[in-house]
Amino acid sequence: MAETVFPRAYSVSEINNYLREYLAEDEFLADILVRGELTGYKLHSSGHIYFTLSENKCSLNGVMFRNQVEQAGFLPQVGMELAVWGSVRLYERDGRAQIYAREFFPLGEGLGGSALARLKEKLAAEGLFDVQRKQPLPPLPQSLGVVSAAGGAAWADIQAVTYQRWPGMIIQLYPALVQGPEAPASIATALAQADKAGHSVLIVGRGGGAQEDLSAFNTEIVARAVANARTPLISAVGHEIDLTLADLAADLRAATPSHAATLAVPQKAEIMTRLAAYEQRLRQALTRGITQQQMRLQTAHERLEQAITIAMRQRRTELNMQAARLHSLSPLATLTRGYAICRNAAGQTLSRASEAAQGEKVSVLLNEGSLLCGVEEIIK
Repeated sequence: MAETVFPRAYSVSEINNYLREYLAEDEFLADILVRGELTGYKLHSSGHIYFTLSENKCSLNGVMFRNQVEQAGFLPQVGMELAVWGSVRLYERDGRAQIYAREFFPLGEGLGGSALARLKEKLAAEGLFDVQRKQPLPPLPQSLGVVSAAGGAAWADIQAVTYQRWPGMIIQLYPALVQGPEAPASIATALAQADKAGHSVLIVGRGGGAQEDLSAFNTEIVARAVANARTPLISAVGHEIDLTLADLAADLRAATPSHAATLAVPQKAEIMTRLAAYEQRLRQALTRGITQQQMRLQTAHERLEQAITIAMRQRRTELNMQAARLHSLSPLATLTRGYAICRNAAGQTLSRASEAAQGEKVSVLLNEGSLLCGVEEIIK
């Protein structure tokens, strides 16, 4: 019976890897615009957006990574008709194709050539969104300036959070229209006033709304006003999923107005607790330092006393040795051995008999005492 020969069986990973590489080499799929209805949308905690585009009974999953999300000029909502610009590749693990998005465009706005996309590219090219030009927030702000609608929910939320975190904080509203055709100029004017007032931090923003309600914050005049502010500025426009040109130009972006107040104003109780801890550590350090210096001074004083005592003992020993050496060389030392010194009346020491005259008075110095004698005879 003839043996049945089967062709080589490929593994699933080999097939998926082949398809992935095959699709990656397709220039048509590498830079493509896909249209459809957004039927699924999720902003993950990682910052990535996972979504689904549908048409009739067909669907295509997609992902926009965090770095693209942060630079996106427009983020959609479920139910919108969209054009998604990106590349279609195989997600090897699940064995299915998906689009890796670089930009979203609502249909009817000129797709890839939309005014918003062109404006975003223009401002980005000028460096308005560069990380290097963004200012850090001060750790202990003295006052807070807010550009928002008077009587709006955003202003109320910012006040509530600010006073809860730091009672008595100086906070001032610079009213502006945040919606409508006059809103861009109103926001830019209010921002300029707030920037000149000398506040520690500025917050510009409004509550959530539809994309068209946030359009004022996607205008060139507002983006430039935000970027040109000398005061550290937080943008808080809409909800977390909303991203505007003002957000990209600001020093820091907050998910909501309440979040902006949390970022700008520290908890006073936490600061006071931290300061108390620092004070305690400082006192302990000073006490330890003083104690250590006292111990070092005491040790140095003791060492000095010991050194002086040793030096005096050495000097005394040396002096005694020198005195003994000098004494041994002194003519007086010979007196202790029974010798005497003879001097004439003038006190001159006599070393020869001829130096004295007969009948002269001379003194004889002994080891103990002296004698006054008369010369009766001179014997040479």
